Amino acid sequence: MYTNPVIFCDYSDPDVIYANGTYFLVASSFNFTPGLPILASKNLVNWKLVNYALENIPASRFAYPQNSQGIWAPSFCHHNGKYYIIVGMPDEGIFITESDNILGTWSQMKQVHTSKGFIDPCLFWDDDGKAYIIHAYAKSRCGFNSRIGILDFDEKTFRTTGEDRIIYDGTQTQPTIEGPKVYKRNGWYYIFAPAGGVSEGWQTVLRSKNIEGPYEEKIVLHEGKSGINGPHQGALVETPFGENWFIHFQERGIFGRIVHLQPVKWKDDWPLIGTAVKTGIMPGEPVLRYKSPKYKKNRSENIVTKAVRAFDGACLDWQWNANHDESFGKIYGFPDSNVESFKLKVLNVSSYSKQNFPVLWNSSNVLTQKIQSPNFYFSGNIEVSSLPCYCRAGIIFAGDEYASVAIERTAEGYDLVYLKSKNVDLTDIIREETEIERIHLSIQNPSQCIKFKLEFFPFSEFSGTSQFTIKTGTILNRFRWKSDFFTTENGHWVGGRFGVYAIGNTDGSVLFYNIKVRN
Repeated sequence: MYTNPVIFCDYSDPDVIYANGTYFLVASSFNFTPGLPILASKNLVNWKLVNYALENIPASRFAYPQNSQGIWAPSFCHHNGKYYIIVGMPDEGIFITESDNILGTWSQMKQVHTSKGFIDPCLFWDDDGKAYIIHAYAKSRCGFNSRIGILDFDEKTFRTTGEDRIIYDGTQTQPTIEGPKVYKRNGWYYIFAPAGGVSEGWQTVLRSKNIEGPYEEKIVLHEGKSGINGPHQGALVETPFGENWFIHFQERGIFGRIVHLQPVKWKDDWPLIGTAVKTGIMPGEPVLRYKSPKYKKNRSENIVTKAVRAFDGACLDWQWNANHDESFGKIYGFPDSNVESFKLKVLNVSSYSKQNFPVLWNSSNVLTQKIQSPNFYFSGNIEVSSLPCYCRAGIIFAGDEYASVAIERTAEGYDLVYLKSKNVDLTDIIREETEIERIHLSIQNPSQCIKFKLEFFPFSEFSGTSQFTIKTGTILNRFRWKSDFFTTENGHWVGGRFGVYAIGNTDGSVLFYNIKVRN
């Protein structure tokens, strides 16, 4: 038996492919880099982050954070020995990357279609060798949505050809339909697509004998009495044992878009999903527990972890707020280790500063990772001997709003600075920061141990609260500070994130060491 969610972590818009005895999942990464995270599993239940297909986002404006923009809803494809990931960038168009090894290095992203508002692309090769990109539309960019479009794709030039055609209009019955995934079975073309919105919507399946329609429609999965809202975008998976499964995400506030697994059974060439597998009543509801998928157990089979090139073999969980390069710093750690050390350069890579300090919301060199359990603590030490005057190094917890505690070097020594974001209108573009508390620290030796800890507790099923602690000094001169509780219910298109940074206008560095994340 397994219990949902199978991944309690923010991996929105998952798509899954089976290759060489392993299932691989790719998900959205928005403005964070490295991007296009790839997870692996032997059984569809236990997943592990193993690679990223994208080092940096192929647009110069992502030198700075473009929050909630960037890499939306990728999909996998395998054709003629090559693996492809195709992705929509809502303001730039449709892009593709390829590799002959999912765990290896992927090609630079190539633009296959220039457009604004073409999102959630799915690359599909038909039996006659023709290739198509089926996609959705973002109303915020092109003025309409609730429709599915199709483009012809030329694999020789890696460009779309001809005109975009709308093959399904769900305005009346399937509003906000998006995220199409295309499959062919028993002569039918199927489009699995969520509709009704991320938090309150459902799963729809369209079918036709012609890829360009007309399509019949059925709602196959909805929340019902399950308490699993959405259920939103995902992928149909057929196992080597002939079983079918549907993997999708659920919006869970500050915890992000977590991943669920549903059984699938076919009847009269329509899929029964979730509880409908047993009841036969469509639409089904998401299951909380179910019999685990069949798989071949082989102790000698191990999923190889791919180290991110820019991080010199460090743990894969960390991402920057925007595009990065080696000047941001080094992470010293080993795959599968829960202890790392970071030597971060003091930088001002920000599109907005206030009172000589970069604003964290707009700073690229903030290094964070996702929440991976309902409660956790994040701890470590800071060594500030190389921190220049009027620069800061600290830790952060961020959702739609954020809080941070930092060590700031001043002309008089070192201050502890506790700040929170403040903004009346929560937009993608900017946040203000308010200093909540400032305390002068009696640090005689800047290389002495400054310990930090961030503890996070679930406040409800959709929200949580965090608290920061700073300790420093010796037995004879010990200092301990603890913040108030910082509560936030939502992420900004993504789940909550926590991490470290070093910012300012003068060259220097900071060492974060003995970093641990414990659930």
